[in-house]
Amino acid sequence: VESATMRPLLLLLCCLEVATAFVSANRGIVSSSSPTQLAGGYDATVGADPKTPIQFFTLPGNTCPYAQRTHITLNELGLPYDVTEVTGMPKPDWYLKINPRGKVPAIRVPTADYAVIYESAICNEFLCDYATFMKQTQTLMPTDPFARARIRLLNDHCDNVFS
Repeated sequence: VESATMRPLLLLLCCLEVATAFVSANRGIVSSSSPTQLAGGYDATVGADPKTPIQFFTLPGNTCPYAQRTHITLNELGLPYDVTEVTGMPKPDWYLKINPRGKVPAIRVPTADYAVIYESAICNEFLCDYATFMKQTQTLMPTDPFARARIRLLNDHCDNVFS
């Protein structure tokens, strides 16, 4: 694999061992530069700040490896976002209005009529496209359709092997 396509491949692959190490290394650490942290007990469908570019929904402490890869994608792309932690089993009704499957991650874009995207691979591809649409300088996906397909195949393979 060419080195130009290696970085996106590594960032978009879901490797549970790497994700577990990421969680362990960062559990409980919130820096002053962290995005806004919101607790999951309130109804986040009401009163979301319309100036928030992206709302990122995850488990407390970002402990889901699938949500972690979307978190990594947001950070690598340099997109501004706020974090909303979703707690409880079963998931709260307010979250089921956002994502009927009740899984994380999900992202919501208030500036785009509160559009919702869920499933980590779909979130990540959307974020790459959104960054390009917003004229961000950082990109993770190559423009070559064959290289993009290889990334998707590797991502799909990891989803099926590690699930």
